[in-house]
Amino acid sequence: MDTAQPAKTMFQRAMTAGVIIAVAGILVNLVFYVTGMDLEMLSNPGLSWLNRILLIGITYYFIHAALRSHRDEDLGGYLSVGQGAGLGSLAGLVSGVVSAVWFFIFTTFIATDLMDRIKEITLEKMQEQGQSAEQAEQAMEMMSMFFSPAFSAVMVVLSSVIFGLLCGLAGGLILKKEKSYV
Repeated sequence: MDTAQPAKTMFQRAMTAGVIIAVAGILVNLVFYVTGMDLEMLSNPGLSWLNRILLIGITYYFIHAALRSHRDEDLGGYLSVGQGAGLGSLAGLVSGVVSAVWFFIFTTFIATDLMDRIKEITLEKMQEQGQSAEQAEQAMEMMSMFFSPAFSAVMVVLSSVIFGLLCGLAGGLILKKEKSYV
């Protein structure tokens, strides 16, 4: 009786990593929202960097773990950089889609005034930088589509795929082990 677990596919590993990354990222951002630090990040570069570093660390850690598991448990101990990039991209896509759906729900039903508050802060920052109220208003009108939940959701997916690719490449380079054909 064989009790060996069947190998998981790259897609299965990427799905798992992507969902974990998205949930962890959502939890980090919820903490920032509940504590009021979400809007503080717009004017405090240190806080903004803290958030980014946390999310980068979470993303890289779970993509690296998925790559290591895929190499050791599914691929007989071998992994190419291309496989790393592929798994990272897929994990980024899954994470991005889950995060985008969450962001859309969050800004549409929970924090309905969030985008308006971001617009207000952006307008204030423009005026602090010397733009007249009229110039700032014109700029805000031109940028209005960038403040929609739908546009933000699309950007979350695109940036997640790109960042997943970069993490997958880095992880693939670190964990790479090619088969010798000698």
